[in-house]
Amino acid sequence: MKNRIALSAGLLVIAGLGLAFAAAPAPAPAPQAAAAQEDPKAREFKDILFKLVRQDEYLDEALETLDSASPRMSAHDLSAMGLSLKMISNNLRHVAALNKAEFNSVQAGSPNAKYINTIFSYSSKVNRKAVKVSGLIARLAAGKKRSAMRDAVTSRKGGKKTRGKKLTQLLEEQRALDALAADARNLRAASRGLNATSKWLYIASK
Repeated sequence: MKNRIALSAGLLVIAGLGLAFAAAPAPAPAPQAAAAQEDPKAREFKDILFKLVRQDEYLDEALETLDSASPRMSAHDLSAMGLSLKMISNNLRHVAALNKAEFNSVQAGSPNAKYINTIFSYSSKVNRKAVKVSGLIARLAAGKKRSAMRDAVTSRKGGKKTRGKKLTQLLEEQRALDALAADARNLRAASRGLNATSKWLYIASK
């Protein structure tokens, strides 16, 4: 009898453990398993988008500087702005090359369409800002020309007199301004190329 009671008690304990395990929630999937479901191309499109957002921020800085620029900017300041525009142009060409590399892998209904749409949106913004940069530089050039006329060297019978800046300084600034205008044209070309490749990706993902 005692053995039968002990056996019954043991069965009740085992049954209780079974119910406890059945009631316990299933373990959550490991983060690695969830990450493994992400499209492997997603990381590449995120990287393109990150690079593009950075160029958009650099353009904002350039626009802010040019918008508040004085016609009396020095040749050094003009050259520094030119270097900034060169850097942005090179980076935009690099992003355009990345877009081209991804074009053949994109199909209609791409799971990365949300990234591609955002890339196209930022490319359009960058293109518009490049146009603004060209306009501000054209405005700066016009103001610089008026300033140079005021500061130009005048002649007198007794010799030359400089009013404001020396002729060599004016010529140096004009060369720097011409180079800056050329950098702005290159920026426009780079932004148009980027926008075209982004549009191809956008169309291919539809």
